[in-house]
Amino acid sequence: MKPIAVVSLLAVAPLWATSFKDAVIGSQHDLTPSGSGPVKSAETRVCIFCHAPHNVIPNVTPLWDHSLSSVTYTTYTSSTYSSGLQTPGAGSSRLCLSCHDGTVAVGLTVVLGQLATTGAMSSADVFGSSLLSSHPVSMTPADDGQLATSLFASQPSTKDPAVTLVAGKVECTTCHDPHVQNNDPATPMFLVRSNASGALCLACHDPTRAQPNQLNGWTTGAHATAINTAPTTAPFGRYGNVAANGCSNCHNAHNNAAAARNLDAPEEAACTPCHGGANLNPSLLNIAGEYSKAYSHPTMTVSGVHDPAEGLPVNNARHAECADCHNSHAAYAQTGTPAPPAAQAELAGVSGWDTAGAQPVAANEYQLCYKCHADSTNKPATSTYGRTAIRYPGGPMPAGYPIQPPRPADQYNLRLKFMSTIGHNVMGSSTITTGNSSLRPYMLNVDGTNNTNRPLATSTILYCTDCHNNDQARSSNGTGPNGPHGSAYPHLLQLNLFQDAIGGGGGGGGTTATALCNKCHNVATVRNESPHDEHDGVGCTTCHDPHGVIGGNAGANRAMMNFDTSIAAKATTNFGYFYMGTGSGQKGCYTNCHGENHNPRTY
Repeated sequence: MKPIAVVSLLAVAPLWATSFKDAVIGSQHDLTPSGSGPVKSAETRVCIFCHAPHNVIPNVTPLWDHSLSSVTYTTYTSSTYSSGLQTPGAGSSRLCLSCHDGTVAVGLTVVLGQLATTGAMSSADVFGSSLLSSHPVSMTPADDGQLATSLFASQPSTKDPAVTLVAGKVECTTCHDPHVQNNDPATPMFLVRSNASGALCLACHDPTRAQPNQLNGWTTGAHATAINTAPTTAPFGRYGNVAANGCSNCHNAHNNAAAARNLDAPEEAACTPCHGGANLNPSLLNIAGEYSKAYSHPTMTVSGVHDPAEGLPVNNARHAECADCHNSHAAYAQTGTPAPPAAQAELAGVSGWDTAGAQPVAANEYQLCYKCHADSTNKPATSTYGRTAIRYPGGPMPAGYPIQPPRPADQYNLRLKFMSTIGHNVMGSSTITTGNSSLRPYMLNVDGTNNTNRPLATSTILYCTDCHNNDQARSSNGTGPNGPHGSAYPHLLQLNLFQDAIGGGGGGGGTTATALCNKCHNVATVRNESPHDEHDGVGCTTCHDPHGVIGGNAGANRAMMNFDTSIAAKATTNFGYFYMGTGSGQKGCYTNCHGENHNPRTY
């Protein structure tokens, strides 16, 4: 048996040496005159810059001869990284870093000393002692629900045999083969395989694991399937279109502008190269341009606050980064008309908040909005458009009613407003106790035509974005992107509300002054009915609370009656609206408008 073993070794060893040597010749790791990299030497032995057969660094394989760095590295960290502090000083990645951290001269060997070289590595290939902006290495994966379960088996491995762990750890050689430069024809980065469609990344990162895995939905998501062509220069991937770029549309393994999560750029700047209306073919609608409108979410103006791991509801400085509303891994283009209140395709996989608390994945659109517009403690408080819930219970009116109760403790909490039975039906909670003769058969589009995909009835559930939306949303026959990114109208409304006609807005009434309400209610008809016929030029929200009335009831808050106290103040005696029931014919208001007391004004 011994002769057979010797023959086998003699047969294999030359093939091993020849294959590696042949592969590295001509590459950027070939520092001889025949190499293609910027660093050159007169030395003609290709392997000698890294390896030697004798007297090399003890206990460092494979026969390593390049002097190692002695620096202490600052390693990757983020609020969503769970593998803990692990340093390349204890792993095989330190061999690569002996050149790539830039602290040791290229060609400084143990056996031969300093081999003379000329030129220098590209700055993009020099990482320094800070690895904050690079994928973690010498790292034992920890199960965070988003990684392949094979990484945690008794014999850990990735999902791809070309992508290998080193002693159970992710090392530089997990993704890079230092001897073969062009395994991936699109990028000469010594990758172990092509990373087209994010294949290299998906060897470890697993979108098939169940939600709340933030990667769940990737396979059918927009970034994994869109074939819009893209530049092959930074910050885009190198594969020519969005689907082929895969993860590299937004992420890089090294030298990232945004250290956390290896993003190409911080916050919205990672999205705007594609979603700013340029660079792709066909181009996408210009969402970034929406933020230059008169009213917009503070995406471009508030920075450095958003954190994917932040608790809900949002109680820190108010912010609305792209990732607060969109999960870039799961979002996809909407086809057809979704059924409210279900979250639209563009909002797939995003967290939310509702009465039951934090929702890792929001099933309904309103849950997403409630992250900031419900139970948050830092909602802005203003006297403008202030309201006082009027809670007259109906029936025979006792002396002294209606009275002015204190405002609700959290009057800007939209969750509480929409949970009321007296309100627009966003959560499916509201109850319409009477018919609504003004209701249109269909919502109107922004161009005034019927949106036949959105029929209306007293039981219809609404989206928040039926009112708060781009004033040119394509879902409403406009030409712009959908969603409340920006609008020409206050409060990010899709159409002009004109709610402060008396309180300082000025102007006339009619459908122009109430365009938003006219989207669902035939305001021309309403204007001919008492008491509306006496209030031409008064915005609807002077008397009606557009979201709902906290603690409201059908007697005192019929039709969402709840006066805007900055316009309709308390009358001399009482304050509020009373409705004595069907057939009684007694309805009226105790208010002070135009300096005139109505004590009450009946109709």
